[in-house]
Amino acid sequence: MYLEMSTTNTGICDIMLNKEKILSPEIIEKQKLKGTYDSPCLSVCDYDELTSKCQTCGMLKTEKTAWKQGDPLIKKSILENIEKRNQLK
Repeated sequence: MYLEMSTTNTGICDIMLNKEKILSPEIIEKQKLKGTYDSPCLSVCDYDELTSKCQTCGMLKTEKTAWKQGDPLIKKSILENIEKRNQLK
């Protein structure tokens, strides 16, 4: 169900493990259909115009598209990229 993560970013882990508590059943169903349920995405996108980074979950638009392809190695790489960007703050 959830991706095995080696990240130390507990914020991302908490979101991914608690989506049932955070999101409405309608949003959860929508995410499952879109292929983003197992991602950090909360379906409340707020993109920075310069970087295309979502201020809510930290994913880039291109990463959200790639996530939907379902490749576990790509997903792991995306999570690592988010963690690196968060550490640069």
